[in-house]
Amino acid sequence: MARLIRTEKEVEGRFEEVWLVVEEDPLDQWADGPLDVVGNPAPRQDGFERATGKAIYTADLQLPGMLHTAVLRSPFARARVKSFDASRVLEAPGVRAVLEPGAVRQLVTEANYQGQSIAAVAADTFAQARAALGAFQVEFEELEPMLDPEEAVAQKKLHGEPRTYDRGDVSRGFAEADVVVEGTYRTQTVLHNSLETHQSVCEWEGDRLVVYISTQFVWGIREEIAESLGLPGDKVRIVCNYMGGGFGSKNNAGDYTYIATNRCRETRKRSRRQRGESGR
Repeated sequence: MARLIRTEKEVEGRFEEVWLVVEEDPLDQWADGPLDVVGNPAPRQDGFERATGKAIYTADLQLPGMLHTAVLRSPFARARVKSFDASRVLEAPGVRAVLEPGAVRQLVTEANYQGQSIAAVAADTFAQARAALGAFQVEFEELEPMLDPEEAVAQKKLHGEPRTYDRGDVSRGFAEADVVVEGTYRTQTVLHNSLETHQSVCEWEGDRLVVYISTQFVWGIREEIAESLGLPGDKVRIVCNYMGGGFGSKNNAGDYTYIATNRCRETRKRSRRQRGESGR
């Protein structure tokens, strides 16, 4: 028996009353019989691997010939790089490559928060890469930090690209409202403090880039990286085997991934040249 239901549809802040014809009673759609899933225990499929330590997280991956990268980060809340010398880093044990400030967009010459990426070093082991960070000769000019969030928004001095989102007619809403309540509300900083750290491992399989990464947003990361490198989406594959927590902090590629993709692309070109030379 058909039923007529009145409901309300909302699109981008605009409400419209609509009538729907329902051909069947939703309460009678489920057939009688035993429930195989609902009401029964469901064992976690990856529980054994996680509990026994057999689960392979991104930091556990060890690919043949893999280089490890450490990042030099700003010790100041705001500072400009006055001088930079990486010659001693290139002489450090195991070091294969250095990325200087400005080599990629994520390595800045003017840091706007403590911990922002300045330079990176790739070495045979992570211990060698970490040790080589101390060989960077960097002179910073410490600047006055931006401490007022409203002023930062007004000047568009944000950590990422500023974005605006509009929905509905706010001016009309205020004008037609019976009561308008204005107030300023503030809250403390919230830190995404997952046990698993942020990392990624990149390698080329033919003309396709494979990125192993701890992420909550596989398809979004693929789109982000493909657009950044000018690659078709089907030439980028994102793999997240296991993730040890994210809480919303692992929804983008992060500076570490772009540093890794750059090193991966450059070392791939270099290995091609080396193969060509040895073949002659």
